Amino acid sequence: MNLLEEIRTKENIDIEQVEKIDLEIGPVASTAAAIKEPRLGVEGKFSVWFLAALALAEGSVTLDKFTDEKVNSPALVKLRKKIETRLDPRIGFGARFRIKMKDGTEYKNFLAKPKGDPDNPLSFEELSAKYKTTAMPALSEKQVGVLIDKIKILEKVENMNEIVALGVSHIS
Repeated sequence: MNLLEEIRTKENIDIEQVEKIDLEIGPVASTAAAIKEPRLGVEGKFSVWFLAALALAEGSVTLDKFTDEKVNSPALVKLRKKIETRLDPRIGFGARFRIKMKDGTEYKNFLAKPKGDPDNPLSFEELSAKYKTTAMPALSEKQVGVLIDKIKILEKVENMNEIVALGVSHIS
């Protein structure tokens, strides 16, 4: 969904003006994310239609967005119904999209390797931001910040117990 997040940020697309989205995906996405009409937040994680709509509408796909309310949002449901998927086994973990707008404008792109793949790695800042959104429900903001700072200088940490201790939840 990196492609749709990027196009949202770059072009500031108005989802109300989207006529159609063609999405070509590989075999993993077509089987692991095959729930076409999710009803529960957890089902959204396994729906390429929801993931694509969310990425285009909001510019990011984060754990906090997998809620029943978000999956059933009228705007996202409407957008996901405009998405047609096609399997292309040659794509692997990549994706190709074409967005056709109501005024005839088209946006196209292809990503062979998704962000986080060894051939397209996340920067430390991207990885830190992703970790924050994942860890914040379990750890305090201070713990998360200190943990990221320690990991940044991991080779200088003499006692790994410091890092282990930071990963223990004190939130009840």
